[in-house]
Amino acid sequence: MKYFWFPAAILSMLLALSIWNAHSVEAEVDGWCRIVEEARTAATRGDLYGAGKAMAELETQWLARRRYYHALLEHDELDDAEELLARSDIALESGNADDFAVETTALIAQLRVIAEMQGFRIENIL
Repeated sequence: MKYFWFPAAILSMLLALSIWNAHSVEAEVDGWCRIVEEARTAATRGDLYGAGKAMAELETQWLARRRYYHALLEHDELDDAEELLARSDIALESGNADDFAVETTALIAQLRVIAEMQGFRIENIL
């Protein structure tokens, strides 16, 4: 019986860390999506400076967590998100609010995919 407790404790710790990771990724992605929504709202009002400021904040937060996510997630999903972030910036710099809206919609969807991939769901376990 004494050989049971150590592996059980390690498995319990790994389960707890997995749940914590899933929660933290989901919370972080929710925050990023709120920032993108703020940028979209600002761009719709014609405030391209405010939209650019919000997107710059998103990029700062993204770059701060980039290494962690590259160790954790599939690179294709992250590359897609980074490409959409760059395309959103290009649309914003060109002053095209419609293209910015399209690119940010795709960016939000891609960020949700990242959160879903790390979510503590039966599909991810099996």
